[in-house]
Amino acid sequence: MSASALIEVSDLVVNFHTRRERRRGTAPNAVDGVSFALRPDETLAIVGESGSGKTTVARCVVGLQAHQEGAVLFDGAPVGPVARRSPATRRAIQMVFQDPAASLNPRMSVRSIIAETWRTHPSAAPDGRSWDAAIGELLADVGLDADVATRRATALSGGQCQRVSIARALALRPRLLVCDEAVSALDVSVQSQILRLLAGLRAARGLAILFITHDLGVVRQIADRVAVMHQGRLVETAAADDLFERPDHPYTRKLLDAALDLEGA
Repeated sequence: MSASALIEVSDLVVNFHTRRERRRGTAPNAVDGVSFALRPDETLAIVGESGSGKTTVARCVVGLQAHQEGAVLFDGAPVGPVARRSPATRRAIQMVFQDPAASLNPRMSVRSIIAETWRTHPSAAPDGRSWDAAIGELLADVGLDADVATRRATALSGGQCQRVSIARALALRPRLLVCDEAVSALDVSVQSQILRLLAGLRAARGLAILFITHDLGVVRQIADRVAVMHQGRLVETAAADDLFERPDHPYTRKLLDAALDLEGA
């Protein structure tokens, strides 16, 4: 365990095998021996094609997916599924999901969505000021007007919904934000806005960000380091600039070549 690491994933193994597959030993693991560390104030992007296992890794970090082998350590202590985590750890690790509209309750106002986090975790609720004022500040921090608090998710655009999702996560004052394809469902112009927002929040709040994506163009805009996954395994980890300029693994080179082909199309 690195003394400077906020979170460390060590030899993580996850499988979704049937009993027959377990007996025969024929099916590959969804995640197969993945290890990495993430420092505070750092953004690590995990990139790979669909089915590479990157989202499963993210769900293990948050505690939404159990693992069969290996460990997830937060501040040096092992953490398991979310139901067995302390309230402090659950608050400290928050997730922003791929589909912004689906992650918000369509029957609740934005104010109620954010306030619900404080009802669940009273220790994170604002002290000495009204919740309405605190919600207005959170919305301002993510680039939304205070009057958005009275609206429902169904009345918001995709970009606005994702900003609300980020505000909801920030309400618990997390130390780690896990973003699972958080901009893939958005228009390109809105993607850039959300990426700039995340970068600004990381700097202002001292957040660590684990950013899951298949889009290398997005990676280049936000990541300090990049981890490349292929068929459940981590095949390369490097500083973002080094990976784009001097990719080491053949699969990484193929991803970069494919991205360049799409840009030139």
